[in-house]
Amino acid sequence: MGDVDAEETEIPPGPPAAAAPGEEQVVAYLLAHPALLTQHPKLLETLELKHAAGSAVSLIERQVELLRNKNNRLEARIERLIDTARANERRAENVLRLARSLIRAPSLASIVAALRQSMRDDFDVDEVFVGVNAAGFKRHDIEGVVPLEAAGPIVRAYDNFIRTRLIECGPLAEERARLLFPKAAQPIRSAAVVPLEKEKNLGMLALGSRDAERFQPRQGKLFLEMCAELVAAAVRARLT
Repeated sequence: MGDVDAEETEIPPGPPAAAAPGEEQVVAYLLAHPALLTQHPKLLETLELKHAAGSAVSLIERQVELLRNKNNRLEARIERLIDTARANERRAENVLRLARSLIRAPSLASIVAALRQSMRDDFDVDEVFVGVNAAGFKRHDIEGVVPLEAAGPIVRAYDNFIRTRLIECGPLAEERARLLFPKAAQPIRSAAVVPLEKEKNLGMLALGSRDAERFQPRQGKLFLEMCAELVAAAVRARLT
């Protein structure tokens, strides 16, 4: 009796092997399942991260380091906010003191004197200029109040400011410093020029400093606007 060849049976192919997830997929999965590592503490303990110096640390240590750095940044930010709040509180108190002085001033000359004293004592401003449009200012003999003539040198030097009525802050050219502060004991290197009654164009207020960095183009303007409004109200009350 002869041998019978066994019929060969073909084994069907299995399902294709799943591709390993990419880095982005792993990151997305961990972000979607933040409790994964907590649920698998052994995995958390075995993961290691390399420092720039080459030493390895566990993921827990790395997380602690990140949290500590974040906490330090938050504390520094809080300290800056507290310092800013304290500075604003002092500034508000000084503005209130200025308002009281201007209200009590009996004349235009005393308004300028009170303003100059307040700026020097409370706001670290060395020089003050108060200019009033000559059309609404008949007297030209009041100390500290400068009439602004339409064709005068100050109006010509600040023609753009007169036209736009926008606050100007920054370094002060020597020629302009001589126009605004001719009696300054030391050179004035920066200034803020603010309109008095922006809509009615009463005049202009200029605050000068020996410090070239005292007034900057991008500084806040609220304090300057508040002071200008107080000065304008006081001057207007004495003009009528």
